Amino acid sequence: MINPNLSATGHHWQVLETDANLPLMSQVLSISHITARVMANRGLRSKNAALSFLQTSLENLRPFSQLKDADKCLARITAAITSQEKITVFGDYDADGITSTVLLYKVLKRLGANCYYYIPHRIAEGYGLTEHSVRKIADTGTTLIIAVDSGISANAEIALATTLGLDTVVIDHHEQGHALPQATAIVNPKRYDCTYPFKEMCAGGLTYKLAAALCQHMKSPFIEQEEALVLAAIATICDIVPLQDENRIIASAGLTILNANKRINPGLGCLLQAREYLQKAIDSSSMGFVIGPCINVAGRLSTAEKAAQLLLSQGEEAATITQELLELNNQRRTLTESSVSRLMATLTHPLPKVLVLADTETHESIAGIVAGRIREATGRPTIVLTQGGGAMKGSGRSPECYNLFEALYANRHLFQRFGGHAMAAGLTMAEENITKLREALNTACTLEEKDFIPKLAIDGEIEIADISIALSSELQRLAPFGKDNEEPLFISRNVIIDSVRTIDDKNTIIFTFKGQSGQRVRGITFGMNQAWAQATADKPQNGFLADIVYKVETNVYNGNASAQVRVKDFALQ
Repeated sequence: MINPNLSATGHHWQVLETDANLPLMSQVLSISHITARVMANRGLRSKNAALSFLQTSLENLRPFSQLKDADKCLARITAAITSQEKITVFGDYDADGITSTVLLYKVLKRLGANCYYYIPHRIAEGYGLTEHSVRKIADTGTTLIIAVDSGISANAEIALATTLGLDTVVIDHHEQGHALPQATAIVNPKRYDCTYPFKEMCAGGLTYKLAAALCQHMKSPFIEQEEALVLAAIATICDIVPLQDENRIIASAGLTILNANKRINPGLGCLLQAREYLQKAIDSSSMGFVIGPCINVAGRLSTAEKAAQLLLSQGEEAATITQELLELNNQRRTLTESSVSRLMATLTHPLPKVLVLADTETHESIAGIVAGRIREATGRPTIVLTQGGGAMKGSGRSPECYNLFEALYANRHLFQRFGGHAMAAGLTMAEENITKLREALNTACTLEEKDFIPKLAIDGEIEIADISIALSSELQRLAPFGKDNEEPLFISRNVIIDSVRTIDDKNTIIFTFKGQSGQRVRGITFGMNQAWAQATADKPQNGFLADIVYKVETNVYNGNASAQVRVKDFALQ
């Protein structure tokens, strides 16, 4: 392990160890020892597990019927379609909720349903079903609410809906509270009495499975399947659920379909054109950082209805909405940078184990983004609270070593509302309870200072001579990459820095690295100019040694392909 003070990013480097039989894996799977090691590091040690991981076939998706309440869900929705009851799909204002809403709405409409959708306003209404939204939906004559990406904790609101003569079907993936709401059906693999073997799907994945099952149940072809897979892939990647098992299958299928037809959804195609991605390959990274923010920003700074309209529109309408979303995303970036800088400046050392920060200037819609940025900078669980609706509203983000949901659940008496996951949560509370929350979380937290140092998991040590286009292509078979299937990182030690070229206007450095046996490889890094300049202030222009951490990729320039490395961290000798 390298001293983190010598690492450009301050990370602890952890080279993962495995006792797997790599030569046997390599032989059985016809892959290199390097790729076999990466797969073993991901827990793929059996032949069946490895082959299943590599194949990503839609046939490996489990039947919707295995989920608790699946039969009740299908029966109630089918009855509503057949009898032309008014159905309202109730969504959420993030990418998962928006794509789930659009996916289900499109399928229901094509099946002949008398169907509408409703996505709450983040600021005016807040998350999930509320008394206001339930009464408003009831006034439209709706008799069935299908709540997607919400509902698991809406006990009082679903009880009100029942009193008003509405049935509710819940399609959710958030953590269950003490008691389930009394809904007609609750499809959520995380409910305590659900035996579904894979618990980590997002609402988009569950809604895709519901749509497929609904078409089969009504003996109708699933003609929206490819577009639905693209929407479900956006939800899966942008909601940062583990890219394993069924999530990996959905994400892989959606990316393949989208790369084959960038305009499979006209509104999405318009967005990709505006971001100059019609001619570029789209992977999980670009889906998460190019598409996702433009969908999410509608719910943050305007209304999520705008993003839903984009995915339901085409032509001039889509072009107009796209420009609005791009402008909103630029505003979001500016607001985020301002809030992060302001809050970071208020921190005093020693830092508490859990940061609970109140800031009335932060726009409540970006509290989660700001909390995430501060968590990344400090390594600490962070909650950012701001004023909203007469109370303090906020979001928390946590490193993997701390279960934020459990910590908040233990203090639920301090909140008016809260919900979320182990690493992300939202809450509403009275201002006078903030100090109590801060004290309670820090008193109960058992993390130590070493837990707050960010860690960089490295799949193995290889030589410069090992880097090739063949290795890059082979590693791409493990894509899509994301949570719990991170892109492989490698380390090469005592590498000779043969040449360095800094491109200041793009904050880019281009290297040539030379291994001890003389082989050379091109390297590139972004956003590390300042760290490089500081580390090499007393070094010659070239010829010195460094340990480098990188991912292997293929660079194509003027039609010529070559292997290169994307440098993620370094330590000079």
